[in-house]
Amino acid sequence: MDRLDMLKVFCAVVEAGAFSRAAEKLSMSTSSVTNHVAALEAHFKVRLINRTTRSMSLTEEGRHCHAKALRLLADMGELEAGLRASGNAPAGVLRVDLPNVISRQYVAPALPAFLRRYPEIALRITVSDRMIDLVEEGIDVLVRIGELPDSGLVARKLASTAYVCCAAPSFLQQYGWPQSPESLDQFACLGFLNPRTRMIRPWRFSRDGVEGSHTPKGMVMMDHVESMIEAGKAGCGIIQQMSVSLSPALRNGELVPVLPEWQAAGPDIFALYQPARRETAKVKVFVDFLREIFTL
Repeated sequence: MDRLDMLKVFCAVVEAGAFSRAAEKLSMSTSSVTNHVAALEAHFKVRLINRTTRSMSLTEEGRHCHAKALRLLADMGELEAGLRASGNAPAGVLRVDLPNVISRQYVAPALPAFLRRYPEIALRITVSDRMIDLVEEGIDVLVRIGELPDSGLVARKLASTAYVCCAAPSFLQQYGWPQSPESLDQFACLGFLNPRTRMIRPWRFSRDGVEGSHTPKGMVMMDHVESMIEAGKAGCGIIQQMSVSLSPALRNGELVPVLPEWQAAGPDIFALYQPARRETAKVKVFVDFLREIFTL
C-alpha cells in the first residue's frame, strides 16, 4: 500500500471527522479507509486516531502526523501542478492564517477577484490572532499585526497603521470637539481593556515628533474591539483604535477623526512565510494580492 495514499486517506479522515464521511468523499468503502489508516499506524508503530463506535479523536502523534502530512501533500500537489501546468501557473492548496479584522474587513470581500485570477489555487483560511508554528500547523502564509518574534521567517510588510481617535458625528454635534489629549477627560470615552492583563490600554499620541500617552477617564471599558467600535458609532463616546480596524467606519462617515494633529503611528502589518517557500508561486501571488488590498 502506497504511503502517500495512506497519508491522503488519513488526512481525509481527520478533515471529515469520521471514517464513513471520508470514505464517501474519497469514493472508497469504509473498510478500505479503515485499512489505510491501520496500515499507516502499523508503518509508524504508533496509534494516530483513538476511535470508538461513536467518536474519534487524534492522539498527540496523530496531530503531529496530520500537520506534517498536510505540508507533504501540499508540496506534492504543488510539484505536480507546477510540472503539468503550462506557463507555470500558480496552483495547489494554500493554507493561510489571518487575524480576525484582516480576514473580515479586507481579505474576504476581495476573495472573488483573487479566485478569478487564480482558479487553480484552493484556499484553506483559518482565523486567529495567536503566533503559531507554520511548520507544525501546516500554514503557508501567516498575517500578523505588530512586533514580530525572531522566528527566522520571511516577513513582508503589507501596510502601516495609526492610532486614530474618533467619534460619531452625533456625539460631536452634541458635546463638541476635544482640543487636546488632556481635554479628553471632559468627554465620555470608551477605554480598551487588555484581554490578558485586564489593564486599561493608554491612548497614544504624537505631535511634532514628541510621543506621549494619556489614559482618559470613562465609565465604559471593553476588551472587544468590534463591540467598542459599534458603541462608538452609536454615539457612546470617543474611542481610539488602530486605523486598520476603523477604516470602514471612517470611510462611510459613521465615525469622524478627532485630534488628527496628535495622531500616533501604530504597528505594521506583515505577511510571514518560510524562507524555503520564498519562490513558491502560490505564496508569491497571494502575498502580492494582500499588498494590493492595502494599497487600494
